[in-house]
Amino acid sequence: MFATVIIIILALVAIIALGIAITGKSGVAGVVGALALIIGGVVLIFSTLFFQGQGQARVLVNADGTIAGQKLEAGSGWKAPWVSFNKWDLFSQEASYIGGGDTDYSGGAVNGPQITTSVANGAQVNLDLSVVYSLDADKVIPLYKQFKSQERFTKQVVESAIRSVTRDIPSQYSAVDFRGEKRGEAQAKIQKALAERLDKYGVNIDVVNLQEVRYSADVEASLKAVEVAEQEAKKAEAQLRATKISAQAKVVEAQAQADANNLLTKSLSPQILQQRYIDQLGKGTVYVVPEGSTPLVGAAK
Repeated sequence: MFATVIIIILALVAIIALGIAITGKSGVAGVVGALALIIGGVVLIFSTLFFQGQGQARVLVNADGTIAGQKLEAGSGWKAPWVSFNKWDLFSQEASYIGGGDTDYSGGAVNGPQITTSVANGAQVNLDLSVVYSLDADKVIPLYKQFKSQERFTKQVVESAIRSVTRDIPSQYSAVDFRGEKRGEAQAKIQKALAERLDKYGVNIDVVNLQEVRYSADVEASLKAVEVAEQEAKKAEAQLRATKISAQAKVVEAQAQADANNLLTKSLSPQILQQRYIDQLGKGTVYVVPEGSTPLVGAAK
């Protein structure tokens, strides 16, 4: 930038000196002649000098329409007076389709009306959608050759692809799923399909945001009824699952008790019972029972 300023100052000094030398006049006539040359020189300088911001690209075009070159990096540069510019934005551009109204273009940006399509059961749906994308710098000249301007490229390729893909994907889902649990999946499919379709043009799809899904009033009423029914079904299923778990727990508990009783019964062999009888007699309490009868052994108190 500093070098550019120095060049401009030196050029003005040279023009002044040239003006004085050419006119060879003094006084008012000399001043007027010098000023005329100065003004012409300034116009010439600023018609050949240009500045370019970050995230921009320019195709330099000759007067006959042929390409003189391109500038992709930020900074200043010089061009011939007969060379014109064709500007392209490389920073992220947004295509938004929300509500009603007409479509407005500004370079690669689009502001248009909602997209209307249908889901799997034929119900009509209105979508609010935004897509953020950017261009590869090395595709600028090929795109200029084919479309001549970024706005035309946006209309003919980018917007066409967005509307086509967004109208196609919802037909894979029911009305409930598209607005509900499958909404994120549908959004991801839209982004993938757009990326595949626009990749050859150097378009990078950064973000797809399916902002709002709207149905007609009668479809909304039907969906509400379906959603309520699904909630009731899930509630009933949860209650049934809890009941089954409780019943299974009781069965396991009963089986455990039965197994314990069975184990105890098997462990009481005649030898063990006889030993317990003897142990009780050894505690100091003696019971007299008729011969041949079965004694009842209990703990001494």
